[in-house]
Amino acid sequence: MNEFFLASNRTIQKDDIEINQITVKDLDKWSQCAEPIRKELKQDYSNGKLESIAKQHAVAVLMVCSLATIYDVDFYAGIMNTDADKFISIFSEVLVVNKAYFDQEDAKKTKEKTETTWFDSFQFLISKGHRHKDILDYSFGTFLEYLKAAQRNERNSLLSFGSAMRVSYHADSKAYSKYTEEVKKG
Repeated sequence: MNEFFLASNRTIQKDDIEINQITVKDLDKWSQCAEPIRKELKQDYSNGKLESIAKQHAVAVLMVCSLATIYDVDFYAGIMNTDADKFISIFSEVLVVNKAYFDQEDAKKTKEKTETTWFDSFQFLISKGHRHKDILDYSFGTFLEYLKAAQRNERNSLLSFGSAMRVSYHADSKAYSKYTEEVKKG
């Protein structure tokens, strides 16, 4: 899905079923059933892989489909039992719409224990002008992209500050004035 699909929280229609992107506020419910699927999936969206996952993690697969649409688990269990190909097709679309979640890399284990939490990510975005209520309504993909953009912005700001400090410490007054004028024109 492209950036505009993510940012506008668009949906996809599949067999008269509207498939939604998961929002940040629903991640607690979503991750419980989606995490085993993500780990098993390993970015392989082939029908064979999806069929294998549906057999091994049937309840989780049904829950993921239910959470991404307005239909309940019983609705999808009925489709799974009567038309397996149709179910796999719907399940595939649920995964594609929520690819940002399923394509995440596993966190690398480090010796240092970090205390980074969701609150730290929220606070970082809030410091960049986002609002808590808005963040909760972001799709997971939008949240990740805004977080990456905010991190790039922070790195660029630090580089700019570092360059300005270096110029100010090593330039005479005339050269520093010239530098600040060029930055202001920028």
